[in-house]
Amino acid sequence: MPDPPIINCPIVTPQTSTAGQALAVSFAPSVLLGAAPVTTTCVPASGSLFNVGTTPVSCTATDARQRSAACSFNVVVQPPPRLNLTRFVAFGDSLTAGEDGTSTLSARLGDVLGLDYPTVILRGREYPTVLQQLLSARFTTQPILVVNAGNPGEFAGGAGTFSRFTGITSSRQYEVVLIMEGTNDIFGGTGGNPLGIPPAIANLRRMVGDARSRGMRVFLATVPPANPAGPRGAQRYQAIPSINAEIRQLAVAEGVPLVDVFNAFNNNFTYLGQDGTHPNAEGYALIASTFYDVIRRELEARTLAGWPAGNASSPFAVPAGDAHLR
Repeated sequence: MPDPPIINCPIVTPQTSTAGQALAVSFAPSVLLGAAPVTTTCVPASGSLFNVGTTPVSCTATDARQRSAACSFNVVVQPPPRLNLTRFVAFGDSLTAGEDGTSTLSARLGDVLGLDYPTVILRGREYPTVLQQLLSARFTTQPILVVNAGNPGEFAGGAGTFSRFTGITSSRQYEVVLIMEGTNDIFGGTGGNPLGIPPAIANLRRMVGDARSRGMRVFLATVPPANPAGPRGAQRYQAIPSINAEIRQLAVAEGVPLVDVFNAFNNNFTYLGQDGTHPNAEGYALIASTFYDVIRRELEARTLAGWPAGNASSPFAVPAGDAHLR
């Protein structure tokens, strides 16, 4: 005589509803032994629509001799991904504004003569723009705002920088401030000017304190590397590790998330423009994805099945104009 049936319920991976709608979920328990034919039924049935939440499913296998075995499991449908905060402002210099470091004739003359020259902005490819695209693509049920407050030529330690910062934070329009600044402060000489680091860090500390006093979340970024083969990179590259070491210490001391843009570049100078300092379009996409990963880690709401909800590390790469940073 055949043995009674044995039924094993499946493990169903949690599903994510992109807009909060019910999802059709299919599954199939495995059945062993039993006198043929063995009939398997599940309630709810495979392929049914499952609402957001956790739904118990019971399955029963019954053989020709009316012997049965049962099992149960849960189908989990996650709600759409959500951010706890959605209004961002990106504060910084021309690396936030989106200049690409194109080495035009006027740029080269400007380097030699110390003159200003027309800037080239990668419109639509600045890191705040790309970051908003990334966040909007994942958090489809929420309006995401990332405002670009980059100011070309600004020094983190400059006399007017903190007042510009407080003018933005005091508006109460934003919940999160993204700070990436300090590249201008170390400009000068061969390899850079480390004397600009202390005032830059002092002002960055003031910015962090001001934003937090207004209830804003702060994300503090290191600055990208510089290519010594570029005319502006040659005047910064040696001092960049030093200012970044101070930025990392500041993030720890103030207890704010660090966005390590420098490490994300991994000294790959193909992400930089011709001047050796400004990123190109690929570099700005990398900066955006680095911010995206940290923002998601810090601000994405937990889901029914725990953290994280699926694999959503940034896959975004926007393919691909100059201002000096003085």
